[in-house]
This record gives sequence, C-alpha cells and structure tokens, in this order.
Amino acid sequence: MNKTMKLVAIGAAFLFGTTIISDHTVHADTPRFDMVDVSNWNGYLSVGDFVNMRNQGVKAITTKVSEGTWYQDPTAANNIANAQAAGLYVNGYYFAHATDNATAVQEANYAVATAQADGLGVGAVLAVDAESPNQMAMGTAMQAVNATAEQQVGIAGGYRSTTYTMGSHVETTPDGDKSWIAHYPYTPTASQNYYSSERGWQWFDHATFDGVNGAFDITQLYDNFFTADQAVIKKDTGDGATVWSKKGVWYTDKSFKHKANGIKKHMGAYWSFANGKLIKSNWTNSWGMYYWSDGDGKLVQGQGTWKGYKWDFGTDGTYYVKNATPKSLNKLVEQLNK
Repeated sequence: MNKTMKLVAIGAAFLFGTTIISDHTVHADTPRFDMVDVSNWNGYLSVGDFVNMRNQGVKAITTKVSEGTWYQDPTAANNIANAQAAGLYVNGYYFAHATDNATAVQEANYAVATAQADGLGVGAVLAVDAESPNQMAMGTAMQAVNATAEQQVGIAGGYRSTTYTMGSHVETTPDGDKSWIAHYPYTPTASQNYYSSERGWQWFDHATFDGVNGAFDITQLYDNFFTADQAVIKKDTGDGATVWSKKGVWYTDKSFKHKANGIKKHMGAYWSFANGKLIKSNWTNSWGMYYWSDGDGKLVQGQGTWKGYKWDFGTDGTYYVKNATPKSLNKLVEQLNK
C-alpha cells in the first residue's frame, strides 16, 4: 500500500460558513478522513496545521493526554487549544495499562485531571486506549476493566468515553458498548466500511496532509459520538465559562438545572441559545435586533457578501445586522435561499 496519501481540497467559503469538497488523489475510493489522532509523536501542531486538516476533510481531533499514572503528553494543551481555534471538534485519549479494576480507576482519574489541566472541555470524549499485550491477552476478561475505566472517566470528569483497541482483539471491549477499532487493510476502500457497528474504524496509520508535516492515524466515523455534546469554542483566558454542557444541552449553572436562553458571552465570544440548545447557522431575534450564528454557533461580526448581498454586522462589538431592518430581513433571507 502506498503510505503517502494526500488530499486535494476544493473550498467554497462564504460569510456564514465554509463548504469543503475533498477528493483523494492517491486512491479515489478510500474511506473518509473524519478524525485524526495526535500525540507527542506528531509534535506541537499550529492553528494553520489544523486548518489545513479541516480543509481536507477532517472533522475531529483526538489527542493523547496521558499514559498510566506517570506520563502527561506535553503537546496536549497546545494541540487542544489550536485545534479548537481551527474550528475542529476536540477529544482526548489516554494509553491504559490496567488489567484490574482498581488500577483502571487510578489511571482514569489521572487522565481526567490531566485532560482538565490541558483544557479539554466537559462533554468531549476521553477514550481508553487499551492495546497493550497484557491487556489483549486477557480476552473477554478485559471487558470489565475497560468498562470500569470508561465509567470512571465520566464520574471523575464529566467526559464521555469509549475503548480503543485493535480489530484482532475486539472481544476485550465492553459487551454491548460501541468502541473505536483499529484495522489496517492492505488496500483500504470506501466500500469496506469495516466495524461499521462501532464508533469508528481507524483504517490507516500514516496519512499525510498538504501543508502539514508528518504522518497521522486516520479514522472513519460511523456516528456523531466524537462530534457531539460539545461546541467548538475558543478559550480566552480573559473570560471564563458562563454556560456548561451536559448531553448536548447547555445550562447556566454547574448543577445543570437552568437551561441557557438568549445571547451569552462565554469563553471570549458570544453564543445564542434557545431552551438549552446552541443555535447554529440561524438567526436570533433579541432586543429588537437580529443576530446570525455561524456553523459553530458563534455570533458573526464584520462585513461580507453572501449570494450577492452585502451584510454588515459591525465591528464595534454589537453583532446585530446593520443594513437590513427586522421587517425586511425574513423576506430578504427567503429570497436569497431560493
């Protein structure tokens, strides 16, 4: 198999988001490049690196945060922040060595503390990477250990979790739980769809991207587990959190009792909510003004052109549309969407 796979991306960008159409140049029928996992082996990646990945079909990044109870990946905080800034969904994983429940709890607690320190947001996935020889040798007896690890990740940090392992040892994953499986066919094709009943299939370990140094593991996703229950929000150290997410619903309190409504400033940007749901690619009518949320849910500011019409959302921190009255706005948008 040719170990150098590259993508050519054709991007059509407009004011309210970016549409990317990708084509594989080495093999016209490869599986999708939905998610990339990174670690210290890939080094410190820039916002530009992640933007290049995003523009070539990547939706999500999963970065290593720790191993056992003794190692913290030094690149995790940098890569989490830069992937978020690039508009990607960001998750984490930790390399586990546990073969018993007590150790599984210790490793999960260590991983959660590390992920939190690195800036991984609540609601993201923190996966259990269980592929050591000792673990795989346990066979089905390893299911309970991995289940304990997944459960502790949620208890300790509010993260969602799944188990990653090799296709040759899928029996070690928790019974009845969807997992993340690695299997590298000699010639991967889109029609194979291996492990389609799981969360995702890591089908190649040496993918490359135009404009990015190095080679990466690549995964085709089968559901939205790695791209759900989180908003792509760039953290600004000058502004803290004002809303918190649980199972895809946003709240204004950490006890998850009061659903978010209206426009909120959060992590240095403005977001609009309706009954706990983050509004994306749609209008908000507030204080008699109209605001537009982009594809990630962030309120748009600035000027641009969409379908031949010039839009002005200002540059003074007010965010509402300046050159269309509320009375004419719905009719105008209806015409532009035809």
